[in-house]
Amino acid sequence: MSKIYFDTTPLIYFLDDEKPFSDKVASFIFDHQSDDDSYLTSSITDAEYLVFPYRMENFEKIQAYESFLSDFNFQILEPTRAVSKLAAKLRAKYPALKGMDALHISTSVYYNCDIFFTNDSQLKQVSEANIVLVDDL
Repeated sequence: MSKIYFDTTPLIYFLDDEKPFSDKVASFIFDHQSDDDSYLTSSITDAEYLVFPYRMENFEKIQAYESFLSDFNFQILEPTRAVSKLAAKLRAKYPALKGMDALHISTSVYYNCDIFFTNDSQLKQVSEANIVLVDDL
């Protein structure tokens, strides 16, 4: 059983059909779709992804996002105080790590995810998580 944590960027690629990345993300999703694998992300993804649709009052895009998460049975994790403390430790260890990225990674680490799926190559430096890049697929 693999627990796969999705950073916001792969979801943007997929939902906004940004080629060629959207095809790679779609393949990754379907290659890992089994009863043994689970998809996870954080409520932080809501705060990142939904900004533009809310600004543009694009309720269709908001509904497509919600449907996607539901259709693929995403578990939405909430950052806890323990997650925030782990994020602070990661930022102390990796000074270039941004706050939201640290929260995403620490959420995936805290909840014992097997894969952190992103396309941010800077995050490969974080040895605490198994970083998989869309570009590498």
